[in-house]
Amino acid sequence: MSKIGAWKMWVNAANAKPSPAIGKKLGPLGINMMVFCKEFNARTSKVRSDVVMTVTLYAYTDRTYKFAISAPTSMSFLRKAARVAVCQPGGEFKPKIGCVTYKELFHIAKAKSMDWQNVGIPTYCYMKSLMGTARSMGLAVERELPPEFARRDETPVESLDETRETTMAQVKAKRRAEMSGALR
Repeated sequence: MSKIGAWKMWVNAANAKPSPAIGKKLGPLGINMMVFCKEFNARTSKVRSDVVMTVTLYAYTDRTYKFAISAPTSMSFLRKAARVAVCQPGGEFKPKIGCVTYKELFHIAKAKSMDWQNVGIPTYCYMKSLMGTARSMGLAVERELPPEFARRDETPVESLDETRETTMAQVKAKRRAEMSGALR
């Protein structure tokens, strides 16, 4: 039994279904999609179904497999904590589109430190890394929420994905219009 390789997939927690996205990864390896989906759903049953989990799949020559589940990406945690639908690369001189507090960064760092690849990294080091990620996403990092971001908690987290999809569709339409104007 030798290892064929490792593949990454992003699957909604406790909501995996045999779909083309999963089938493209598992089909060529000869792995039964239903069995994988049942195992994955059982292991992520205590996680909200709208959370996208990173799955690292290790396949072997005898058609067996193992998979490791990681927490969502730091960017998705920060985006939901700041209640921002789409983050833009900001830098230090651009206006900030959202804000996260040190307390929220601490909780995100604690959640991410539970991943198997982050075991042994001190929480304060991971917080520093998250601060850099937040600033590069255009988010301010403050001790407490400034008054201009105080109303962000009124935005439900569940509506962020819908807002993001509509914003991305508007951006694509704008780019297409610009491209068609450039071609004329």
